Amino acid sequence: MYKIYTNSNNDLFCYFDIIKNVLDTVGVESTLCEKPLGKNYFIIDYDPKDILDEYSRMMNENNILACEYSSYEIMSKIDKIKYAPEFFLKYLKTEHIKYFFDKFNIGVYQGFSHANCSLELAKILKANIIDFERKYKSCGYGFLSLNAQLAYKSAAAIILDAYDSGCDFLVVEDFYSFYMFDKCSKELQAISNRNFEDFYILSFAELANLALGIVPYTLKKHKLKVSLVNENRS
Repeated sequence: MYKIYTNSNNDLFCYFDIIKNVLDTVGVESTLCEKPLGKNYFIIDYDPKDILDEYSRMMNENNILACEYSSYEIMSKIDKIKYAPEFFLKYLKTEHIKYFFDKFNIGVYQGFSHANCSLELAKILKANIIDFERKYKSCGYGFLSLNAQLAYKSAAAIILDAYDSGCDFLVVEDFYSFYMFDKCSKELQAISNRNFEDFYILSFAELANLALGIVPYTLKKHKLKVSLVNENRS
Protein backbone atom coordinates (compact mmCIF):
# COMPACT_ATOMS: atom_id res chain seq x y z
CA MET A 1 0.00 0.00 0.00
CA TYR A 2 1.35 3.40 -1.00
CA LYS A 3 0.30 6.64 0.61
CA ILE A 4 -0.66 9.33 -1.88
CA TYR A 5 0.44 12.68 -0.56
CA THR A 6 -1.78 15.55 -1.61
CA ASN A 7 -2.18 19.21 -0.66
CA SER A 8 -4.69 20.00 2.09
CA ASN A 9 -5.47 23.10 0.03
CA ASN A 10 -5.15 21.13 -3.17
CA ASP A 11 -7.47 23.30 -5.25
CA LEU A 12 -4.39 25.50 -5.82
CA PHE A 13 -2.98 22.80 -8.06
CA CYS A 14 -6.23 21.65 -9.62
CA TYR A 15 -6.87 18.91 -7.05
CA PHE A 16 -3.77 16.86 -7.67
CA ASP A 17 -5.23 13.98 -5.65
CA ILE A 18 -6.72 12.73 -8.94
CA ILE A 19 -3.38 10.97 -9.44
CA LYS A 20 -4.95 8.21 -7.29
CA ASN A 21 -7.44 7.51 -10.11
CA VAL A 22 -4.73 6.61 -12.58
CA LEU A 23 -2.64 4.71 -10.04
CA ASP A 24 -5.68 2.58 -9.22
CA THR A 25 -6.20 1.95 -12.93
CA VAL A 26 -2.65 0.67 -13.47
CA GLY A 27 -2.85 -1.54 -10.39
CA VAL A 28 -1.01 0.46 -7.73
CA GLU A 29 -2.79 0.05 -4.38
CA SER A 30 -2.82 3.38 -2.57
CA THR A 31 -4.57 5.61 -0.08
CA LEU A 32 -4.67 9.38 0.40
CA CYS A 33 -2.96 10.97 3.38
CA GLU A 34 -2.72 14.55 4.59
CA LYS A 35 0.23 16.92 4.71
CA PRO A 36 1.53 17.50 8.26
CA LEU A 37 2.68 21.09 7.91
CA GLY A 38 -0.52 22.82 6.87
CA LYS A 39 -1.34 24.68 3.70
CA ASN A 40 1.13 25.46 0.94
CA TYR A 41 4.32 24.72 2.84
CA PHE A 42 6.25 24.51 -0.42
CA ILE A 43 5.53 28.16 -1.27
CA ILE A 44 6.23 29.47 2.24
CA ASP A 45 9.76 29.74 3.56
CA TYR A 46 9.81 26.77 5.92
CA ASP A 47 13.10 25.24 6.99
CA PRO A 48 13.49 22.12 4.77
CA LYS A 49 15.06 20.23 7.70
CA ASP A 50 11.86 20.67 9.71
CA ILE A 51 9.82 19.37 6.80
CA LEU A 52 12.04 16.32 6.41
CA ASP A 53 11.94 15.61 10.13
CA GLU A 54 8.15 15.73 10.06
CA TYR A 55 7.96 13.37 7.11
CA SER A 56 10.48 11.00 8.67
CA ARG A 57 8.16 10.66 11.67
CA MET A 58 5.31 9.75 9.30
CA MET A 59 7.18 6.96 7.56
CA ASN A 60 6.32 3.35 8.29
CA GLU A 61 6.31 0.23 6.13
CA ASN A 62 4.37 2.14 3.46
CA ASN A 63 6.09 4.44 1.03
CA ILE A 64 4.71 7.89 0.28
CA LEU A 65 4.14 9.17 -3.24
CA ALA A 66 4.63 12.93 -3.58
CA CYS A 67 2.06 14.28 -6.01
CA GLU A 68 3.47 17.74 -6.62
CA TYR A 69 6.91 18.41 -8.02
CA SER A 70 7.72 21.14 -5.50
CA SER A 71 6.89 18.81 -2.63
CA TYR A 72 8.99 16.05 -4.15
CA GLU A 73 12.05 18.29 -4.48
CA ILE A 74 12.12 18.59 -0.71
CA MET A 75 10.77 15.17 0.23
CA SER A 76 13.06 13.20 -2.11
CA LYS A 77 15.81 13.48 0.48
CA ILE A 78 13.92 10.72 2.32
CA ASP A 79 14.76 7.41 0.60
CA LYS A 80 11.24 5.97 0.73
CA ILE A 81 9.63 8.93 -1.01
CA LYS A 82 8.64 8.43 -4.64
CA TYR A 83 7.31 10.88 -7.22
CA ALA A 84 3.77 9.83 -8.14
CA PRO A 85 3.92 10.68 -11.89
CA GLU A 86 7.17 8.74 -12.23
CA PHE A 87 5.67 5.79 -10.39
CA PHE A 88 2.56 5.87 -12.60
CA LEU A 89 4.67 5.70 -15.76
CA LYS A 90 6.58 2.73 -14.36
CA TYR A 91 3.37 0.69 -14.19
CA LEU A 92 1.59 2.10 -17.25
CA LYS A 93 1.03 -0.44 -20.04
CA THR A 94 -0.31 0.10 -23.55
CA GLU A 95 -3.46 -1.86 -22.73
CA HIS A 96 -4.32 0.69 -20.03
CA ILE A 97 -4.52 3.51 -22.57
CA LYS A 98 -8.00 4.23 -23.95
CA TYR A 99 -7.17 7.39 -25.90
CA PHE A 100 -4.02 8.33 -27.76
CA PHE A 101 -3.20 11.92 -28.62
CA ASP A 102 -1.69 11.43 -32.07
CA LYS A 103 -4.00 14.11 -33.52
CA PHE A 104 -2.88 16.76 -31.03
CA ASN A 105 0.00 19.21 -30.95
CA ILE A 106 1.10 19.40 -27.32
CA GLY A 107 3.40 21.89 -25.66
CA VAL A 108 5.15 20.94 -22.41
CA TYR A 109 6.31 23.75 -20.13
CA GLN A 110 9.66 22.87 -18.52
CA GLY A 111 10.56 26.04 -16.65
CA PHE A 112 10.60 24.76 -13.07
CA SER A 113 10.51 20.98 -13.14
CA HIS A 114 11.87 20.09 -16.59
CA ALA A 115 8.61 18.08 -16.78
CA ASN A 116 10.32 14.82 -17.70
CA CYS A 117 7.26 12.78 -16.77
CA SER A 118 4.95 14.95 -18.86
CA LEU A 119 7.29 14.66 -21.83
CA GLU A 120 7.47 10.88 -21.46
CA LEU A 121 3.71 10.57 -21.17
CA ALA A 122 3.16 12.75 -24.25
CA LYS A 123 5.52 10.48 -26.21
CA ILE A 124 3.75 7.34 -24.98
CA LEU A 125 0.45 8.89 -26.10
CA LYS A 126 1.96 9.49 -29.58
CA ALA A 127 1.32 13.22 -29.40
CA ASN A 128 3.11 15.66 -31.64
CA ILE A 129 5.27 17.53 -29.12
CA ILE A 130 5.79 21.13 -30.20
CA ASP A 131 9.12 22.74 -29.40
CA PHE A 132 8.55 26.38 -28.50
CA GLU A 133 11.25 28.89 -27.68
CA ARG A 134 10.15 30.00 -24.21
CA LYS A 135 9.48 26.56 -22.67
CA TYR A 136 12.35 27.01 -20.15
CA LYS A 137 11.70 30.68 -19.31
CA SER A 138 10.43 31.75 -15.89
CA CYS A 139 6.65 31.82 -15.63
CA GLY A 140 6.96 34.77 -13.24
CA TYR A 141 5.63 33.14 -10.11
CA GLY A 142 8.86 33.71 -8.20
CA PHE A 143 8.49 37.48 -8.40
CA LEU A 144 4.70 37.75 -8.54
CA SER A 145 4.51 39.41 -5.12
CA LEU A 146 7.32 41.84 -5.99
CA ASN A 147 6.25 42.94 -9.46
CA ALA A 148 2.92 41.52 -10.59
CA GLN A 149 2.93 43.30 -13.95
CA LEU A 150 6.34 41.88 -14.89
CA ALA A 151 5.28 38.42 -13.69
CA TYR A 152 2.13 38.52 -15.81
CA LYS A 153 4.12 39.68 -18.84
CA SER A 154 6.55 36.77 -18.38
CA ALA A 155 3.74 34.22 -18.13
CA ALA A 156 1.81 35.72 -21.03
CA ALA A 157 4.89 35.57 -23.26
CA ILE A 158 5.22 31.83 -22.60
CA ILE A 159 1.54 31.10 -23.20
CA LEU A 160 1.50 33.10 -26.42
CA ASP A 161 4.70 31.49 -27.65
CA ALA A 162 3.15 28.03 -27.20
CA TYR A 163 -0.14 29.22 -28.69
CA ASP A 164 1.47 30.88 -31.73
CA SER A 165 3.75 27.87 -32.26
CA GLY A 166 0.69 25.74 -32.94
CA CYS A 167 0.12 23.98 -29.62
CA ASP A 168 -3.43 22.80 -29.00
CA PHE A 169 -2.81 22.95 -25.25
CA LEU A 170 -0.01 23.17 -22.71
CA VAL A 171 0.95 20.52 -20.12
CA VAL A 172 2.55 21.56 -16.83
CA GLU A 173 4.02 19.51 -13.99
CA ASP A 174 4.15 21.99 -11.12
CA PHE A 175 1.89 24.23 -9.08
CA TYR A 176 3.68 27.47 -9.94
CA SER A 177 3.15 27.35 -13.69
CA PHE A 178 -0.43 26.07 -13.47
CA TYR A 179 -1.28 28.98 -11.17
CA MET A 180 0.30 31.55 -13.48
CA PHE A 181 -1.02 30.16 -16.76
CA ASP A 182 -4.54 29.15 -15.76
CA LYS A 183 -5.54 30.90 -12.53
CA CYS A 184 -4.11 34.22 -13.76
CA SER A 185 -5.25 33.83 -17.36
CA LYS A 186 -7.52 36.90 -17.30
CA GLU A 187 -4.61 39.07 -16.16
CA LEU A 188 -2.35 37.55 -18.82
CA GLN A 189 -4.83 38.28 -21.58
CA ALA A 190 -5.31 41.83 -20.35
CA ILE A 191 -1.63 42.66 -20.13
CA SER A 192 -0.80 41.10 -23.52
CA ASN A 193 -3.91 42.47 -25.24
CA ARG A 194 -4.45 39.01 -26.69
CA ASN A 195 -7.33 36.57 -26.33
CA PHE A 196 -6.50 32.90 -25.84
CA GLU A 197 -9.73 31.59 -24.32
CA ASP A 198 -9.58 28.68 -26.79
CA PHE A 199 -6.24 27.58 -25.30
CA TYR A 200 -5.96 25.63 -22.04
CA ILE A 201 -3.60 24.07 -19.51
CA LEU A 202 -3.52 20.46 -18.30
CA SER A 203 -1.63 19.04 -15.35
CA PHE A 204 0.22 15.74 -15.71
CA ALA A 205 -2.50 14.00 -13.68
CA GLU A 206 -5.27 15.38 -15.90
CA LEU A 207 -3.54 14.26 -19.09
CA ALA A 208 -2.99 10.80 -17.57
CA ASN A 209 -6.64 10.56 -16.52
CA LEU A 210 -7.87 11.50 -19.99
CA ALA A 211 -5.56 8.96 -21.62
CA LEU A 212 -7.04 6.22 -19.42
CA GLY A 213 -10.58 7.22 -20.33
CA ILE A 214 -11.31 9.11 -17.10
CA VAL A 215 -12.65 12.66 -17.26
CA PRO A 216 -11.29 14.27 -14.06
CA TYR A 217 -13.62 16.55 -12.13
CA THR A 218 -10.81 19.09 -11.91
CA LEU A 219 -11.41 20.24 -15.49
CA LYS A 220 -14.48 22.15 -14.30
CA LYS A 221 -12.24 24.21 -11.98
CA HIS A 222 -10.07 25.61 -14.77
CA LYS A 223 -10.25 29.26 -15.71
CA LEU A 224 -9.33 28.36 -19.30
CA LYS A 225 -12.02 25.82 -20.14
CA VAL A 226 -10.85 22.51 -21.56
CA SER A 227 -12.46 21.72 -24.90
CA LEU A 228 -10.49 18.51 -25.46
CA VAL A 229 -13.16 16.12 -24.26
CA ASN A 230 -16.85 15.66 -23.89
CA GLU A 231 -17.20 15.86 -20.10
CA ASN A 232 -20.29 13.64 -20.24
CA ARG A 233 -18.17 10.77 -21.47
CA SER A 234 -17.78 8.05 -18.85
